[in-house]
Amino acid sequence: MADHPDFDYTISQMAEFADVARPTVYKLVAELQGQDMITFTRSVGDSKFYRLNVANPRIVSMLQVDFEGINKELAAGVYDEMPASAKEFAQSRPGSRSRARPSIRGRMAPVRAYPKRTARRKRPKTSD
Repeated sequence: MADHPDFDYTISQMAEFADVARPTVYKLVAELQGQDMITFTRSVGDSKFYRLNVANPRIVSMLQVDFEGINKELAAGVYDEMPASAKEFAQSRPGSRSRARPSIRGRMAPVRAYPKRTARRKRPKTSD
């Protein structure tokens, strides 16, 4: 969530990206909402979407620390030699998932899943 604070995520997406069981995420979401660290944004069907509350000073300070660490890594040249392809990059990271892409921070960024649309094919006309 910190990589993209302006995105909102479902509990299933958070569980998948964090590699945590969904029941655990349900408990954590309730706790984080109680601390005003995440906010409910919208509901689509039975899915509820949550986003980081960037108005919370704790969230702002965590994002600043993360940003400063990335700047130090950039200055040190950590990201100068990136693999030629994203596939190589994903394979070079232990525990990486195929549903993610490398971000500028060197972490795996979420890829939103949308259903793949398939073209309907017309059946050939049959003569009676």
